[in-house]
Amino acid sequence: MGNDGGSIPRRNEMVREKKKDEKIDRKAQIIAMFFSCTLSKQPLQQPIVGDGLGRLYNREAVLEYLLDNSKFGDGNAICAHIKGLKDIKTLRLQPNPSLANNTCPNNGSLASRSDEKEGLGRSRQLPSLPFAEQQAAQFVCPITMKEMNGNLPFEFAWPCGCVFSALARKEMWDAGSSVAECVVCGESVDSADIVPINSQDPDVLAALRHRMDQRTKKKKSEKKSRSKNKHKRRNSSDDPADRGTEDTRDGSLVGKKVKLTKECKA
Repeated sequence: MGNDGGSIPRRNEMVREKKKDEKIDRKAQIIAMFFSCTLSKQPLQQPIVGDGLGRLYNREAVLEYLLDNSKFGDGNAICAHIKGLKDIKTLRLQPNPSLANNTCPNNGSLASRSDEKEGLGRSRQLPSLPFAEQQAAQFVCPITMKEMNGNLPFEFAWPCGCVFSALARKEMWDAGSSVAECVVCGESVDSADIVPINSQDPDVLAALRHRMDQRTKKKKSEKKSRSKNKHKRRNSSDDPADRGTEDTRDGSLVGKKVKLTKECKA
């Protein structure tokens, strides 16, 4: 039944099948983003900052980028929207209390442990575990005490920088309220100032970019208003009617305003 008088070809030999694209483990990538700086790719270390898109950075790495944009090869592609310190927020994170007594190496890694019971000084290799289970999260939600390891959605409030789980906010905030208190510090926070951390949803990212633009416009408007008010105060201080008269005998300022009457003008 074969083509050469005896061999039976298989289907993959007769029909060219399209190679399957290698699927990237998106879950593992998201989890890794909770443990490393988006810019330097180094482990996250305090002080940690977040941007308007909810990405996490080491503050030192951002400062290096602002001083030299070529410091990191893909810096402009990652954080071109960061023009200054006003575009980032220092985060207030709750340390994981379980790490206080954890003496495992590699920043909380549970990949290997010494077999202290037998006192032999040799390492006992644990079974292969997912990345999130190999790493002990540095931080937890101060309300629910859930670990910030990428398995659960976390958020931070832009005005105060407090970090908490999305579940804690939803449980403590009224569903129809647009303005409420921060679940950690109690500061008044608008719902539009809640930034999801490391979200991969295109719609959420588009909304965050829109909020960033609105925040920038608001700051420019406030700066322009302050400048205008300062200019008005300066002009009013130059008005002779608002200045006091000076006593020529001792040079002291008499607390009386000059009255510009018609007789004086004449």
